[in-house]
Amino acid sequence: MMIYSIYFFVIGLIVGSFLNVMALRLLSGEDFVFERSKCPNCKAKIAWYDNIPILSYILLRAKCRQCGKGISIQYPIVELLTGLLFLFIYLNWGLSLKSVFLFVLTSLLIVITITDLKEEVIFDITSIPLIPLGLLYNFLNLGGENMLIPAIIGAIIGAAFFEIFSRIGMATVGQYAFGGGDTILGAALGAWFGWKFLIAILAMSVFFQAIYGIPIIFYNMYKRKDYASLWAMAGLLFAMVVSFFSKYLTYLGEPLVAIFVILMTFLLAGICVYIIFKKMRETQNHTMLPFGPPLVAAGFIVMFFGDYVSRYIPF
Repeated sequence: MMIYSIYFFVIGLIVGSFLNVMALRLLSGEDFVFERSKCPNCKAKIAWYDNIPILSYILLRAKCRQCGKGISIQYPIVELLTGLLFLFIYLNWGLSLKSVFLFVLTSLLIVITITDLKEEVIFDITSIPLIPLGLLYNFLNLGGENMLIPAIIGAIIGAAFFEIFSRIGMATVGQYAFGGGDTILGAALGAWFGWKFLIAILAMSVFFQAIYGIPIIFYNMYKRKDYASLWAMAGLLFAMVVSFFSKYLTYLGEPLVAIFVILMTFLLAGICVYIIFKKMRETQNHTMLPFGPPLVAAGFIVMFFGDYVSRYIPF
């Protein structure tokens, strides 16, 4: 088993090296299949011994041998991450058809993450194939017994969720809240994991987005001196916290007080959301953050810890 573990880890490193090239060349419009690796700065062809995952990065001290330009740390990070994910897939599901499908899913999700993080774009070539592959995965019962219908429903819900909220964003602030790539990715994750796990993925991704997104939004509002939106954001967060803790009032024998508090917090939240959207429409300053990476992160959590996550799904 140790030999196979090393083997799949190394294969993952090699695949990760290719995924780096694929993502960056998709963004630049270049061929990523037949053209040899080259330095993005001086365009010199990279020799095989300078293209060994992670090791070459260390030996070259993160610099191109030809021009001395620094090499992005993205390369070893993606290689190592892919190697570890391939290893975890093998350790969980061994030498199986399910592992092969998950290797493909993992590879495309990594490319989607890179392109969405760098330029907020998800290419159809990396997202659309995931939908039929996910349905085939469940048709073959690799995701569990009787999962095909939940997978079809999940694909529909995933697409509908992002389409609906995208159009709400257009109606309120004059800009789509999500891109078309998010819609396809949502449908793809629903096709792979089914509608129940998709809902868990959406909930986790919103939470992940908030963790790194809210500080960025606060900072951008402060930088623009948009103090009205800052206060509205603070009020919205306050309303969320109060509404969460107000349920404990029912344990103190004060259900009417709890209902009143919840209604007031909803009113406060509504006012705050109105102010934020109004200011966004007036100033045309929209802090748009890529939603693909949180979706992918949540998808990996469901992939590896689905049994644990299912305990917290209330249906």
